[in-house]
Amino acid sequence: MMPEIGTSLAASVVVKVTVTTAMALAGAWLARRRRAAERHALLAAAFGVLLVLPVASIVAPPVRIAVRDRAASPSLVGAIDATALFPAANGATPAKSAIPRPSRPSLAVLWIAAWLAGAAISLLPLLTGLWQVRALRRSGSPWPHGQLLADGLAPDAGIHRRVEVLLHDALPGPMTCGLLHPAIVLSPDAQTWGVEDLNRAIVHELEHVRRGDWVSQWFARAVCAVYWFHPLVWMAWRQFALEAERSCDDAVLGRSEATAYAEQLVGLARRLAMKSPLLAMANRADLSTRVGAVLDIRQRRGRAGALQVSLVCAAAALLILTLSPLRLIAQPQSASAPPEFDAVSVKLLERDVQGEDSTEHSDPKRLTMTGSVHRFVIRAYGISERQLSGEPDWCKANLYSIDAVTSAPASPKQMMVMLRGVLANRFGLKLRQESRDMPAYGLEVASGGPKFHELKPGESTRDESANPGTMVKTFTSVTALVNALNGLFGGRWTLDRLVVDRTNLTGRYKIRLETEFEAPSGDSGRLQFPNLFHDLQTKLGLKLVPDRIGMPYYVVEQASAPTPN
Repeated sequence: MMPEIGTSLAASVVVKVTVTTAMALAGAWLARRRRAAERHALLAAAFGVLLVLPVASIVAPPVRIAVRDRAASPSLVGAIDATALFPAANGATPAKSAIPRPSRPSLAVLWIAAWLAGAAISLLPLLTGLWQVRALRRSGSPWPHGQLLADGLAPDAGIHRRVEVLLHDALPGPMTCGLLHPAIVLSPDAQTWGVEDLNRAIVHELEHVRRGDWVSQWFARAVCAVYWFHPLVWMAWRQFALEAERSCDDAVLGRSEATAYAEQLVGLARRLAMKSPLLAMANRADLSTRVGAVLDIRQRRGRAGALQVSLVCAAAALLILTLSPLRLIAQPQSASAPPEFDAVSVKLLERDVQGEDSTEHSDPKRLTMTGSVHRFVIRAYGISERQLSGEPDWCKANLYSIDAVTSAPASPKQMMVMLRGVLANRFGLKLRQESRDMPAYGLEVASGGPKFHELKPGESTRDESANPGTMVKTFTSVTALVNALNGLFGGRWTLDRLVVDRTNLTGRYKIRLETEFEAPSGDSGRLQFPNLFHDLQTKLGLKLVPDRIGMPYYVVEQASAPTPN
C-alpha cells in the first residue's frame, strides 16, 4: 500500500496512467476494423500522454479529489500522551518500552528505491538493444543489389533520402534502424530470395523508415521502463508494436497479393525462431495475428489521414489538460458520531482565581479543567500554542472551568475528542486547518545514548525540592518531556520553537531534568532557561537540533463566550 495517498503525487499519476492506457486499449479494440495506422496513431498519442503526465501533474494547479483512506488522520506534535503529566486515576500502565533502534528508511523512500531499481532493470534491454544495433550498423556489409532496389522503391514510399541496405550474418530476418541515417539490415540469405519476396521485404522496411517506427518504438519502450510496474502499459506497448507491423503490412498489400505475402510471413516466422536483436520490431509471437490480418478481406487498409491524426492529437491534448490537475487526497473514512459527555458544566472564573498554568484532573468517567479557551483548544487538538492563532482576545484573557462527566469509561484520547465537542457546542468554536512550514527543534538521542534509566515495575517518581534559581522536574516518558517543552499543559517550560520527538524512546523512564532559570523578561511571563540545551545533553543524553518542519496549523474562524451553567 502506498504511503499517505492524500499527499502522494505518485498515486495520482498511477491512476491517470491506468485511465489513459485503458482508454487507449479500448479505443484500439473498438477500431479493430479501422486501418492499423489509425490504431497505431491512437496508441502513440497515449504513450505521449504517459510521458507528459508526471510533469503536467506537478505544474498544473491541483483539483483535489477526496479518496477514503482508513489511515488518514490529523498530524499532531509528536505522540500526545494525555496521561504523561496527569496520570489516569485507574492507574493504567503506559505502553512498554521500545529499545532505541537506528532510524529506518521511510516507506516512501523504499518505494522510490524499488521504482528506480525496476526502471533500471527495464532500461537494460533497451540500452543493450541500442548497443546491438550500433554493432550491426558498423559490422554490416553493404549490398549493392539491395541498395539499387531500395533506391527505386523509396520515392513510391514518400522517402526522398538515402536508406542504406546492409547484410549481416547475425540477423534471421529484415529489420530497420536509425533516425538521421536509416538503414535496412537483411540476412545474407536475402541474396537468394525471389524478386517479389525481396521487393515485399524492402517495401515493408521502407514503410517503417517513412513512419519513423524505430524511434517511436524506442520511445514507447522507454515509457514502459518508467511505468515498469503497470501491466496495462506493457499491454499497450505490445499492441503498439503489432499495429506498427500491420501498418507496414498494409503498405505491402497495396502492391502485392495477400496469399503470397502471407506465405512469406510464415517463412519469416521460422527464421525468427533464432535470436533477434532486442530492438528488432518483428515479433515471432505476433506473426500469426499478422497473417490472419493479411488474409482478412474485411480489414480496411492504408495510411492514417491528416484528419484522423489531428483528431487523435487533439484528444491527447484534451486528456492531458483534463487529467493533469486532478490530485487524490485522503479523506478519513466515515465513522460513527464522535463520543460526547453526558453532562457538561462551564463556568466563568473570577479574575482573582486566575493563574497562568492550566489545571486538569481526569478519571475514566470525568474531566475537570480550568484555563483559557486558548489552552483548552491546545489540549483538545494536541498542538502547541505556536500552531494556533486568530482567536479573540477574550479566549486568552478569560478563565473558565469545565466539569464534564460520562456514563461510560473513556480513554484519555477519547476525552480529548469529547472536549472538542464541548468547545464546538458551548463556545461556538470553528477552526480552519492549514499546513505551514515552521521552525522547530528535533529532540534526538545524543552520541553516547540516553543517560536515564527505565522504570522498574512498581517504581514511582516524584519531584524534588530545588535550590533557588533552579527548576527540577521528573518525567516518566520522553513524550511528557516534549509536551512540557511545547507548553501543552501550560507551565513555563515552553521554548521558542516547537519540539518534535525523534528519539524513538517510547517506554517509561525516570527522566530527571534540573536546570537553572532566570526571571521572565518582557511581557511574556515565561521563565528563561539559559543552560537548558547544555543540561539536556550532559545530564539526559538528549539534544535539540534546529530544523524546519511542515506542521498542521489551526486558525480560529469563530468563537463565542458561553452561557455559564
